[in-house]
Amino acid sequence: MRIAYLVPAYPPDPTEPFVVNEMVEVAAAGHEVVVAALYAAPPSAVRHGTYERLRPAAVLPPALLDVRVIALAVWTLVTRPWRTLTTLAAIHWAAGANPFAHLRLLAVGPKALATAWRLRRLGVDRIHAHFANERADCAAIAGRVAGIPFSFTAHAFDIYATDARRRNATLAWKLRHAVQAFAVSEYGAARLRRHLPPAEQGKVHVAYVGIPLELFREEPPAPAGDELVLLAVARLQEKKGLDTLVDACALVRDLGVRFALSIYGDGPLRESLAAQVARLGLADRVRLGGSIPQEEVARRMRECHALVLPCRRDRRGDMDGIPTVFMEAMATGRPVVSTAISGIPELVRDGETGLVVPPDDPQALAAAIVRLARDEALRVRLGHGARALVERQHDERRNARRLLALMGAAGA
Repeated sequence: MRIAYLVPAYPPDPTEPFVVNEMVEVAAAGHEVVVAALYAAPPSAVRHGTYERLRPAAVLPPALLDVRVIALAVWTLVTRPWRTLTTLAAIHWAAGANPFAHLRLLAVGPKALATAWRLRRLGVDRIHAHFANERADCAAIAGRVAGIPFSFTAHAFDIYATDARRRNATLAWKLRHAVQAFAVSEYGAARLRRHLPPAEQGKVHVAYVGIPLELFREEPPAPAGDELVLLAVARLQEKKGLDTLVDACALVRDLGVRFALSIYGDGPLRESLAAQVARLGLADRVRLGGSIPQEEVARRMRECHALVLPCRRDRRGDMDGIPTVFMEAMATGRPVVSTAISGIPELVRDGETGLVVPPDDPQALAAAIVRLARDEALRVRLGHGARALVERQHDERRNARRLLALMGAAGA
C-alpha cells in the first residue's frame, strides 16, 4: 500500500515519537509512506535519534494558507464540485453550534482540498491521521473529496476533552465516514464505539502504541541503598498530576525515606511546580529538567528504580490515554506508579506491573513510594512483569504489522 500520514509538521513533532516509530515500521514492512504536513515545523532543540530511520517515499510541502494552496483548493472545487461542497457542508453541519469547531474547519478546509489534489496525483491508497482532531478533519475532507479511504487513531485529549474550545464536535461524523478507526486503549475504543450503531462498531479497533524495544531494553536496576531514584517524564500540564507528586515527595521526606526525583519536560506549569518545590523545601530532592530526546530518556530509565506519574482528569475533561513513557519505563524493567484512569490499568496493573493509587491523593502516592523504597524484591518482581507485558502488547514492529493487516483486511 501507499499510505499518506497527515502530521502536524515535518520534520516531525518531537513530542510524538510513536507516530514516527509507526511510519518507520510501516515502511520497513514493504509499504510506501507519504508524509503530508499541515504546518511548517517550528524550531526544536530536541531531536530523537530514531527519527533518522524515517525515509518517506514522498514529503508534501506544508499546507500553508498561501497562494498555491488556495489555488489548489479552488481547482479541486472546480473539478470536483459535488464531492467538495457536499463534504464541506456535511462536516460543518456535524460541528453543530460549536463556533470553535467551525473556525478550525475553515482553517483546515483549504489545506484539505489542496491535500486531496496532491494525494490523488501520488496514487495514495489510504490516508491516515494520528489524533482525531483537526488532523483527522483534514484526512476526512481530503479522503472524501479525493475518493481515498481514510482512517485515524484516537489518543487522549482528542476524544476526552469536554470544554467547548477543545471538544471534538465532528468525531461522530468522522467515525461514520472513516473506513476504520483505531484507539490506543480498550477504554478509548469503547468510547468511540458508543458513537456508532451496533452494525458499524466493528470498524473500531484497538491499536496499542508501540515502542522500540531495542532502545528500551530490560536491565537490572542498581540497588536502592539509602536512596530511591524516581523519574517522571511528561509535559508539565494539569492532567499529569505532577503537583500531587511533589506534595507526596514532601510526605515521603517527612517519613525519613531518602529519595531523589527527576522531572523532565516542558509545559505551562513549570513555574508553579518550581515554586511548589521551593515552598516545600524539596530543592535538594526534586529536580526539574527540560525536554530530552528518546535516547536520553532510555538512559534515565536505566538509572532509576521506578517511574511515578499520578495522572488525573483535568478541569476540561482531558486525561491521558496510556502515556508512552509508561511503556518505555516498563520495557526497561522499571515498575510504574500511577492511577486507574482511562486506559492506564490496561498497562499498569496493580501488584503485577506497578502500583495503582487514587488520583489527587498525595498520602496514597507517598505510601506507594515508601513501599517500593523498602521492598527491593517487590521492585524486581514488578519490573519483570512490566517488561513481559510490554513485550506482548507494545512491540512497535509487531503492532505496526497488526495495523497493516487490519488496513489490508478493510480493502484499502
